[in-house]
Amino acid sequence: METTDNTLNEMQQQMQLLKDKLSKQTIVNEQMMRNAFGKGIKDLRSNYSVKTIAAIAGMLGCPSFYNLGCSLYFVIFGELMMLIALVATLYANRLIPRMDDDLLTAAGNLTRFRKINAEWIKYGIPTMVVWLGWLIVELFSGEEFTAGQAYAMIGGIAVGLTVGMCIGLRIRREIMRGVDELMAQIKEMQNM
Repeated sequence: METTDNTLNEMQQQMQLLKDKLSKQTIVNEQMMRNAFGKGIKDLRSNYSVKTIAAIAGMLGCPSFYNLGCSLYFVIFGELMMLIALVATLYANRLIPRMDDDLLTAAGNLTRFRKINAEWIKYGIPTMVVWLGWLIVELFSGEEFTAGQAYAMIGGIAVGLTVGMCIGLRIRREIMRGVDELMAQIKEMQNM
């Protein structure tokens, strides 16, 4: 009887040791996941900082078109376009989760953040096409420029817009990939 009790006590002690080791392992794994999650959030915030700076630079640069002979309406349209981009960027930036958010809140915010980024291109590109078309009309209808100067100006703007669009699309792709990775990490942490 005594050997059975000793064996049972030994087994209980071993089970408790095993439980303690497993709980420490879970804590370590969760900390590693939180660290990876924090790096993903930091990357999203830095990419969004670039977008914020670009929107502010666009707002500051729009008045220079008035000095080039463009109409006040064109400048106001450009300023409004950049202001809307800035507000949307700042709003989306607020949806990037913080490290102290619970997983359900973080997942909901990331879902809304991803949707805004996915939908933004549907409005941004058509608006830029309208703006560029209006710019061409403004440059060719004014008396400040000869046709050669207008073509040179449009060429420079087209190159700048193309480079800017390539950079913007690359940043957007990185943001979307980062959001997908964070969502996968959240699902993993929820399954722990």
